[in-house]
Amino acid sequence: MRVAQYANTEVDRYIEKAQRARNRLDFDRWRAELRPRAMQVFASRAARLTWSRALLKAVVEELYPDDLFSELIRNLDGVPSRHWPRVIAIALRHIWRHDRLARLARRLRVSLPTSEIVRDPTPKRSRPSRIPFCGSPRPRQGSRFARPAGAGSRP
Repeated sequence: MRVAQYANTEVDRYIEKAQRARNRLDFDRWRAELRPRAMQVFASRAARLTWSRALLKAVVEELYPDDLFSELIRNLDGVPSRHWPRVIAIALRHIWRHDRLARLARRLRVSLPTSEIVRDPTPKRSRPSRIPFCGSPRPRQGSRFARPAGAGSRP
C-alpha cells in the first residue's frame, strides 16, 4: 500500500512539474511572439478611441488605487468629464510616497506647498471651552444651558 501511495505522489509531482513547464513556455511565447503583434493590432484599432467613462474606469482599475482614492473620489460615475485628469492623477500609485508625490506634482505643474501638507486641518483653540467666561451670572441667550424662567432666578 505504501508503495502505491509513494508512486501516486511521484506521478502527481511529475504532472505538476510538466504543467508548470508548459505554462512557462506558453507565457514566454506570449511575451516574445504574440503580445507584440496583439499590441500592434490593439494600438491601430484604438487610434480613434476617445475619452469615455468606460476608458476612465479601465485606466483607474489598472492603476490599482487604494482606499484613500475611494474616500476622495467616491463614485466614478458621478465625476464630470472635466475632472477626469484629476481622478487619474490621484489614482497614480507613485503618489503613495511623499517624494514621488512631490516629483509628480512638479511634472504636472501642480502647486503642492509643504505648509499645506503639514498643517493640522483642525484649528487650535486657546481654551477648550466654547462658552466664554465673561463673569456674568446670566446665561447666554439661546444657550442650551439656559434655565427656564422662574427656576432659581433672582427677583
